[in-house]
Amino acid sequence: MIKRVIVRKNNSILISRSYEPGDDGSAGLGAFQSIIDAAASKALPGQKNDEVIGNYKVTYELDESLLFVIGSDVNEVGVEEIFLGELKNLFYAVFPKDFIAGFEGDDPSVFKGFEAKLDQLRSAFENRIETKAGSRRVLDTLSVMELPQRLQKTAYAILDAKIASFEEVISLTAVTPQEAVANIQEILNNGFLYTTKVGSRVYYSVKSFGEAPPQPAAAPTATEHVPRETIQTTTVAEQPAGLETKKRDINRGNIPFLIKQFKRDLDKVFDAVAGRKTVLLILDPESDKNEVLLNMILDSFQCFAPERELRIVNYTNDFIHPREADIIRIDKELTKFYSNELMIDMDNKKIQNGDNSVYLADIVKEMTKLKHSECVSLLMNRIALIEKLAQDWAKIKKLNLPTEDFITNVRNKHNPAIIQVMDKVATNAYMD
Repeated sequence: MIKRVIVRKNNSILISRSYEPGDDGSAGLGAFQSIIDAAASKALPGQKNDEVIGNYKVTYELDESLLFVIGSDVNEVGVEEIFLGELKNLFYAVFPKDFIAGFEGDDPSVFKGFEAKLDQLRSAFENRIETKAGSRRVLDTLSVMELPQRLQKTAYAILDAKIASFEEVISLTAVTPQEAVANIQEILNNGFLYTTKVGSRVYYSVKSFGEAPPQPAAAPTATEHVPRETIQTTTVAEQPAGLETKKRDINRGNIPFLIKQFKRDLDKVFDAVAGRKTVLLILDPESDKNEVLLNMILDSFQCFAPERELRIVNYTNDFIHPREADIIRIDKELTKFYSNELMIDMDNKKIQNGDNSVYLADIVKEMTKLKHSECVSLLMNRIALIEKLAQDWAKIKKLNLPTEDFITNVRNKHNPAIIQVMDKVATNAYMD
């Protein structure tokens, strides 16, 4: 059983979660503080460690500025091989490394919303499904050579890694997902590899994490009595509750209404949606009228991104990291957890934060006397231009090509103010 999970940056505790019976966390770290300090003193960057300290098996790793520490029962297995990596992947998916690098420890409450995701991860790990120890053959160098040649590259990759997820197998072998599925399935059918399923992710290992020793190696020809396992490759990332990803109906929007409501600040909304920045929305839909208003607003926001689906959380009273959705309707009490995101308070008809844009403000001004359908036509034309320029600009920057001619050409052909928008969209959407 996993009893404790700690994530620390320097001397600041970002995550502290206790799963020990009778411990609700109110007593603080207690004696576990000395274990964290001991781990910090011995941890080397990028090196996983696993040792028994007192009543805990302590697994820890220093990853750049972050120290991950997991305390579990002394007989727990798979923490270093599976749970630690899953924890890091989940943490960085919610809080990217550039965000962590800039975090100075002034407001650790921003990490509070991660606890629910951590609980889900721990539950998935505790309820993992493993191949029974001793039920499969040992995969070693000799047995790999006895496999058909088309399978050997995949088998060697897993043998070298000892344990690998489906995605890691693809990365290590550079085969297509379809080839990886077929190869792993055939290796499983030959009696090799142990599988461990944690949630929706499957790991393949040379041996079981259990105590029982596996059976001796044997030639892979006699396969009729070997337990067959079906490969599972679907990995469903944890998503915020209530997240909906789809294209809204731009014809049901009402751009003239937004212009009337927000006047000069509407370019901030345009800038955020087009520039792939999160928009926070506050609206209390206690009445049918407000529900209609909410849908109209969301349909209108789609007009600022007609070419793509938007990730929308219809409502939440839990913290959701801005990287996880494009539009989040939040409870008013959550505003204290967000500092830089554009916030639209429909109840009070005001916009906070966000960036003004000269180019986008000019477009808003053009739409002032237009009907909604005319606004949509204008927006589709201008946004297509922005996206095309942003894609070209991103290619130039990624290839380190000369930029002066391109910028001069854009400045001569278009409103020079488009350059700022083009650069933001290129950076946020096309530079990965």
